[in-house]
Amino acid sequence: MKNLKKILSLVLALAMALSLMTVAFAKDTGDFADGDDVTYAEAVDVMATVGVFNGVGDGTNFDPTGKLTREQAAKIITYMIMGQAQADQLVATIAPYADVSADRWSAGAIAYCASEGIMNGTGNGKFNPTGELTGLQFAKMLLGALGYDAEIEDMTGTAWGLSTSKLAYEVGLNDGLGDLSLTQVLTREQAAQMALTTMKTPLVRYADKGTEITVNGATVTFGAKQAEYVTTTIAKTQTISDRRLSNSSHYTIEFAEKYCPKLELTAGEDAFGRPDYTWTYDKKKINNYVDFSTLYAEYTTEVTGKDLYDLLGKSIVENEKDYDFKIYVNGEDRYADPSSASGVDTMFNRTALNRNNKAAIGGTGNGVLTQIFVDTDANADTEKKTVTIAVIDTYLAIAKADYNEKKDEVSFEVYGIDGNSANDTYWKDADKEKKTLTASGEDFSIKEIKEDDAYLVNVAEGAIQILEKAEVLEDTTLSAFKLGENVVSDGTTYHYASTAKY
Repeated sequence: MKNLKKILSLVLALAMALSLMTVAFAKDTGDFADGDDVTYAEAVDVMATVGVFNGVGDGTNFDPTGKLTREQAAKIITYMIMGQAQADQLVATIAPYADVSADRWSAGAIAYCASEGIMNGTGNGKFNPTGELTGLQFAKMLLGALGYDAEIEDMTGTAWGLSTSKLAYEVGLNDGLGDLSLTQVLTREQAAQMALTTMKTPLVRYADKGTEITVNGATVTFGAKQAEYVTTTIAKTQTISDRRLSNSSHYTIEFAEKYCPKLELTAGEDAFGRPDYTWTYDKKKINNYVDFSTLYAEYTTEVTGKDLYDLLGKSIVENEKDYDFKIYVNGEDRYADPSSASGVDTMFNRTALNRNNKAAIGGTGNGVLTQIFVDTDANADTEKKTVTIAVIDTYLAIAKADYNEKKDEVSFEVYGIDGNSANDTYWKDADKEKKTLTASGEDFSIKEIKEDDAYLVNVAEGAIQILEKAEVLEDTTLSAFKLGENVVSDGTTYHYASTAKY
């Protein structure tokens, strides 16, 4: 390993001098033919845009469930640290391993990861480049990229797995992966999720790495200090997070803030009023995503004041000192403090959330999505925590014509929306009209839509925000029908949505 470091030092020194340079890659989930099969869309969107992940083969497909290989992982790490353009210039002057020739497409990346102690061979001078990689093995690589030392953190030897998994969970590298065990072989999209989490994770360093002593062929480190966060006092460099050390003006430096400074993450609200965040790269928006980490509960039926009071509890509902409430219906602010004379058209307010109110509130109903978000991080301005209640209607939309290639759009007749306003539907008027709304190819995958195709849409700010193909029942027998209540088809009862138009 030491000889390899010496051989590659000049080549890698040049590459590292370029490590802060990155280039834009106009790729995201929607650009891949199999994009609809991607589960971790945010991770693929971001990591493909910054050039850390590419498509497979000719680049047409992403292959989200394909198994991650060891040489792919080496490429990913070098792309994360250097950017794709510079990482692809890495070359190996000699074969880094017996089974990795110097001219292999991954040789430069493998040599780099080996020289930096991020990734080791499999023994007997081999690397096994096409071997599959587990989440635990990838986590060890990512921890190394974050600055954690494998020797100091006991991520070597026979107990490496236990120490690595413990540290990986402490750092949060499994965030967003649900109940996935890190001992399982990673898929490409799961690796993208772990890479995205790493982008948001603080870097660390050691004030003193101690002294290495070799005993019976084994290297032991003594006197090393614990890892500490890398920090800065320069606020404008905080493109990913503005987290600070306790009682300090020092900000932590996240991985992307050092290695991918053109990538930015900002918090806000989506068109429906839900807490969300937006990723941008080189000042261009990648996409925005709902912050489901703060989702407390959701309903698709009528919700009563008692339901919400029981859900949130007295300590939140009646605690006006510490909690602010926000209530939106299809993106419009429908909450007003009952003591205020602001004139806001209220759907319901805090006083409606009480244990004695058994009436449906706020336009909730069958087929209406009601989501409750609780953000326990105090707002910097109000010093209060926030409860956001978003009520979102779903409407039936029928395509008026085939996809218009010239305009890159499809026009829909959206049923159940008042003809005068795309949003003013909250009072459930009996005389609702249909309204024509357009979906653009810039926002949705619409090229396959044909005239009369049925879709379900969510509307806010006068435009279609979410578009999803409706399930159509065919060759079925209706055995019962009650206007406004339900339909029974082949023994299954389907209840009407509150926005149904018939």
